[in-house]
Amino acid sequence: MSEQEIKKDTKAAKTISVMAVIIFLAKAMGLLRETLVAGLYGQGMESDMINTATQIPLLFFDMVLGVAILSTFVPIFNKYIENYGKEKAMDFANNFTTIVGFIAMAAAVVGMIFAEPLVKLMVPGYADVSGKVEQTAALLRILFPSIVFTASAYIAVGVLQSFGEFTIPSLISVVSNGVMILYLILFGNKYGLTGVAVSMLIAWIMQLIVQIPHLIKFGFRYKFRFNIKESGIKEAALIALPVLISSWVQPLCNVINMSFGSSLGDGAVSALNWANKIYIIMVGVFAYAITNFIFPKLSRLSVGDNNEFADMTRMSVGYIILIIGMVSALFLSLSRPIISVVFEHGEFTAESAKITGTALFYYSFGMMGYAVCEVLNKSFYALSDGKTPMLTSLIGIIVNFIMAAFLIKVLKMGVGGLALASAVSSTTIALCLMFMINRRRKGVINLAFVINVIKIVICTAAAFVTAKGVDIFAVKLGTGTIITLIRLCVCAVPSCIVYVLAAYVLKVAEVRSVAERFLKRG
Repeated sequence: MSEQEIKKDTKAAKTISVMAVIIFLAKAMGLLRETLVAGLYGQGMESDMINTATQIPLLFFDMVLGVAILSTFVPIFNKYIENYGKEKAMDFANNFTTIVGFIAMAAAVVGMIFAEPLVKLMVPGYADVSGKVEQTAALLRILFPSIVFTASAYIAVGVLQSFGEFTIPSLISVVSNGVMILYLILFGNKYGLTGVAVSMLIAWIMQLIVQIPHLIKFGFRYKFRFNIKESGIKEAALIALPVLISSWVQPLCNVINMSFGSSLGDGAVSALNWANKIYIIMVGVFAYAITNFIFPKLSRLSVGDNNEFADMTRMSVGYIILIIGMVSALFLSLSRPIISVVFEHGEFTAESAKITGTALFYYSFGMMGYAVCEVLNKSFYALSDGKTPMLTSLIGIIVNFIMAAFLIKVLKMGVGGLALASAVSSTTIALCLMFMINRRRKGVINLAFVINVIKIVICTAAAFVTAKGVDIFAVKLGTGTIITLIRLCVCAVPSCIVYVLAAYVLKVAEVRSVAERFLKRG
């Protein structure tokens, strides 16, 4: 490896590291927000209502716009910059913003008008509890306008990332979570669930506001443009539908879990939501940092038939599997104490921690699959191929529904069964994407890569056994938040050491690469 390549990789690693730290901070603050809510309302009817009212607009947004905004906007915006210049690119951005804004407003109005039918459709079990549907719908009407501001914020993220600004887009969640945390600390339950919902809406609005000064810095000025015949809009529309459908996996899997979970009694929907939040936080810290960094680069490398695209995709998948392998080992072995440390206080009891811990354990089987999907979906989008992720996503949704029905109705696994169904779905999609990426660009997934992944899985198993073995003795330390946190550290440290050593001994490519760079710099 040349000196120039080492410097280039080092700079990329630093950028990704900064993004990972910021995203981790945002996710940690999001977790603190959920912890405060759990402490106020426990795991029962009220927590179910606010969790459901929060999730539905996000699900609506993800299914109507969501990932499609960044996945269609970024490649086309970059193409405009390269082919037509910055001014034309800004005109396209204004037109795109206006059109997406109208769609988001229409979706918000529909959601507010049909709030009660939506609740009955998505969580049918709520109808069995007096007032649960109506109160959830009232919260939903407050929160639905958030999708307008979220859509605008996503476009702003796309503009800033296209100009190489990754820090500010990563910080927007820090700001929004900060608003929520401040409200919950200052007011708690003083204004009830309505106050919590209003503070959430303000928090989402802040995600857009915080980016405006930096948009101005890069020369963006919003001007009303509405031209659906523009070539860039037509191009976006052509690939938007398959991209949208491919992004439905997580939202629809959540809908499936909410639907089945609503019939499992008060608190089941909250248990799934909180376990899923922790799961997504840990995967998201690394997966989102890597994908946000590589996507604009992949969009540029996708032009022509070159090896750089395949190399970057393979490298990204390899590193994300290596990182998530360690995380999943810890989550599988220590799911219950993790939930206890994060949530067990106030109205959130030990029994609630047990149920949520079970959900987290089964979700963790899908961590690697989820992370691989995040990277490979971006690779396909960079190739302007939304069809492949769409087809694999449809397969994943079907798998999730069948597995959920089987595990709940036949095996009676409760919330654990719903979490496992999601994990199986994520893994299935990841395997399909890994197979299909080679049909688009040969050499991304080769035999050496497969062998390397097997080695990482072996390392993960070794780390899991180590953490589980140490925990047999660590559990004797006792209970309490501080004691449980010490227990987690006592288990995690030797587990991480075993993981790294096993990876080095087995000659896992990514570990060897990092070691070589470290030695060269030394």
